[in-house]
Amino acid sequence: MTSLQRLDYLTTGMPHETAAEIWKGVVGPLFEPRAFHPGQQSPTGSASGAVIGDIMVARVVFGAQSYRRDRDLIARTPDHILFHLYNVGGFSGFINGQQTTIWSSQVAIIDLAQEVDTLAASSDTVALVVPRALLPGLAENPLPPRLDAGRNRLLAAHLIALRERSTLIEEPDAEEVVTQTLDFLRALLDPARAEETAATPTLATCHLTLAEQTIRTHLASPDLSPEMIANEIGVSRATLYRMFAPYGGIMRSVQERRLLAVRAALSDPLETRRLSRLATDFGFRGKVHFSRSFRAQFGITASEFRAEQVALAQRDARADLDVLYDWWPRLGNR
Repeated sequence: MTSLQRLDYLTTGMPHETAAEIWKGVVGPLFEPRAFHPGQQSPTGSASGAVIGDIMVARVVFGAQSYRRDRDLIARTPDHILFHLYNVGGFSGFINGQQTTIWSSQVAIIDLAQEVDTLAASSDTVALVVPRALLPGLAENPLPPRLDAGRNRLLAAHLIALRERSTLIEEPDAEEVVTQTLDFLRALLDPARAEETAATPTLATCHLTLAEQTIRTHLASPDLSPEMIANEIGVSRATLYRMFAPYGGIMRSVQERRLLAVRAALSDPLETRRLSRLATDFGFRGKVHFSRSFRAQFGITASEFRAEQVALAQRDARADLDVLYDWWPRLGNR
């Protein structure tokens, strides 16, 4: 099977001028990055992601800086929609024709056909780029800069799950993943269905997404149980059991979710936590339990897997921007 080609631009440890130049090139098709305040050095950041068919998803980490998108940049660059989840940090400024503030756990919906002028704090984010052509009708109308709390939660859960899945998706599966994501976004963003989104057939499966997000949020908690998960997502315990019956049961799914979360973290070149810390953060009963479970699931030790991923990231880390500049305009036009 063929894995997705990755885009890893890792600037940590580089001379500042080099890092700033690479970062400017990485975000250049979207924004012009500028210093947050007079006297600040040129801004920097790192991105690690992949193109899944005609959409792009990445983890993006950056220092405090200003982002601008003016009419000249709009005319010179592709017309996409950016869904930007801030796990840490946030920004305040002008997007989608509105003054907007976005902080942790919120998703900014940024229409790149409109001007942008923001001040962003140091942030750790997940970014999803979708060509406007893939959302006909919806993206032709004014997009809200952010959604209500309920739909924001659904969207944030989907972005996190998609980012983690991107480390596992094979090329033949990309088309199905794109279709699922676009169906989800159409149902979520349709203003005519805003009052009933949680009940639509497309979003009915979001109870599963929300359950997975609840599991992810509470992986380290000793109180993580079927009762707690059911209460969090607003279903009965019996309903929860039925939801997870096709997957071997809820607690088996919890264990698998823990292992997949660790694997995704170890696949992330921007992840720096020690194995012992990861074991604790993802709810394993000590390092021995974690090590045995990881090897039983994946046929390799966690330390061996991390070493492989580090070697791959170092081999594939890019300083040239030719591939990135080629991919931006091709998104949605292949």
